[in-house]
Amino acid sequence: MSSDPGLEASNDKLAASTGARRISYGGPMRKSAFLFLVPLAGLILLLGCGDDDNGRPTSVPLNPAPALTIGIQQQRPARVVLPEDYSIERRYPLVILLHGFGADATTQDFVFHLASRATRYQFILVLPDGTQNSLGQRFWDATPECCNFGNTPVDDVGYLTALMHDAMAIYAVDPQRIRLVGHSNGGYMSYRYICEHPVPVDRIVVLAGSTYLQAESCREPLPVDILHIHGSADQTILYEPNLPPQRDTTRLATIGAEAAVGRWAGVAHCADEPELIERRDYHRRILVDGDPAETEILRYPDCSAGRSIELWRTVGGDHIFLTVNESWRDAVAAFLSE
Repeated sequence: MSSDPGLEASNDKLAASTGARRISYGGPMRKSAFLFLVPLAGLILLLGCGDDDNGRPTSVPLNPAPALTIGIQQQRPARVVLPEDYSIERRYPLVILLHGFGADATTQDFVFHLASRATRYQFILVLPDGTQNSLGQRFWDATPECCNFGNTPVDDVGYLTALMHDAMAIYAVDPQRIRLVGHSNGGYMSYRYICEHPVPVDRIVVLAGSTYLQAESCREPLPVDILHIHGSADQTILYEPNLPPQRDTTRLATIGAEAAVGRWAGVAHCADEPELIERRDYHRRILVDGDPAETEILRYPDCSAGRSIELWRTVGGDHIFLTVNESWRDAVAAFLSE
């Protein structure tokens, strides 16, 4: 996102505190009027035969200049962004971006800027859209809590699996490096997918999302690399657990960011508690006791098979993350491209 103030949120200042630390903002912040990315969407409107060792059909040679749309057979086309120097002589990570409730793929990338980083970080990006509900709001059928509120019959695990198969058949995808990145409802969908994983995914990024309330609802969890990013001042998907007896019924019920990440740390046989590695400045205008380094990097040590499980706790961060800087976007892109 540009640092041009014309592109920055222009709403009331968000006053928030964590423990004894006072959080201040160098500029006004936006209050979310709807769940997830609905306000951001408005902002954007304004401005064959057998398989080879890579799981790719052997009877169909790769086209060095392929079409940039997949999902046609599912009647849910998704745009594909290739690196400008794309070559069928190498293999690339496949990154699928899952938007928040009420948004779409193009709107969601206004936060992450992954399309503009596909060349620099050398990955193939897929930009699918969720199904529209009766109000025209797009959603992913993730967990019972979020966000198929109308109980629309849809199989998004099947849809994402089909996109992965399409991508592996058409593009130079490394099948060992298939990744999901999701915001809010898209984060819930990322967690659901790695509970079922018809096509294995090796890492995910979740921004301001959560997972099943009950651990047993996750069918077959496998250890994967997890980067969970969450703001302590998120008023849509709360950072802290939102459960009885103190549950706020105006918010979605969640187990909290730390518990969500902790479950996957357990699957990867990591140490019980994460370590604070460092603090980083990833947001414009957010200060913690005058310090611009508002994001705490928490990492679980001693994970099996070299897995990486991290929680980036943004002290004073909200739900939509419009204040992120280019360093944050680069760090997310780097994690997805490794």
